[in-house]
Amino acid sequence: MSAFDFFNSTRQAIGKKYWCAMRAAIAVVGLSVTGGLSTGDRAIAQAVPSTSNRTYCQNNGSSDGSNRQAICIFPSGNFYDGELKNGVRQGHGTFLFADGTECSGDFRDNLLNGRGTCRFPNGNLYQGEFQNSVRHGTGTYTFADGTECSGRFENGQLNGEGICTFPTGNRYEGEFRNNVRQGTGTYTFADGTRCEGQFENGQLNGEGICTFPTGNRYEGEFRDNVQHGKGAFIFANGTRIEGTWNNGEFQANNATSGG
Repeated sequence: MSAFDFFNSTRQAIGKKYWCAMRAAIAVVGLSVTGGLSTGDRAIAQAVPSTSNRTYCQNNGSSDGSNRQAICIFPSGNFYDGELKNGVRQGHGTFLFADGTECSGDFRDNLLNGRGTCRFPNGNLYQGEFQNSVRHGTGTYTFADGTECSGRFENGQLNGEGICTFPTGNRYEGEFRNNVRQGTGTYTFADGTRCEGQFENGQLNGEGICTFPTGNRYEGEFRDNVQHGKGAFIFANGTRIEGTWNNGEFQANNATSGG
């Protein structure tokens, strides 16, 4: 009995329920987050079929060149269940990696191209567009902790305009560069505090404005999310204090006030 025959007969014997349960247990190794997006992305393995006689495919494409549904087993422990054309993954299919990563979608020339979904062992999920098996285009990345980031992905990373919502109730809407908040954006906290301005390396740096639930407001310079430099604090009653901040501490000897 070939490896394929053994696998296929076993799959039929255990039935659909077990097969679905196994897939439900699969979960996308990629972005990791600490208060937002950070690097740590890895490209999805291409797993091009081996020429070794240890690779088995059922229905390896028809002689007339049309697509056929097939199952392939690779020496690495990976599986492919989907359409083949002349021995190449072409059409809709699901690729199951030995580490538990499962990617489904449209394949072209062996690689994911177009819309697809990847579930990773750590519980993360990506749904969106792929180019040559890399996240590229519009998509949504959902982390196991409930963090969800949507926007445009380039070469596997979030770049350009995007939105991230966090389990705490916080939300960031603005620009990203390589999965990091970079450029103009607005960070809204669950308590209603809203800070907008220029972000660099994931933090508010340069000119910005923070408004607070009390009605108070700070307008001025920030460094690493903290008031630093020249700025003005405007109270809800209209009183205004201008001066210099140093690492979040107001320097009273440089203050001017009005109201």
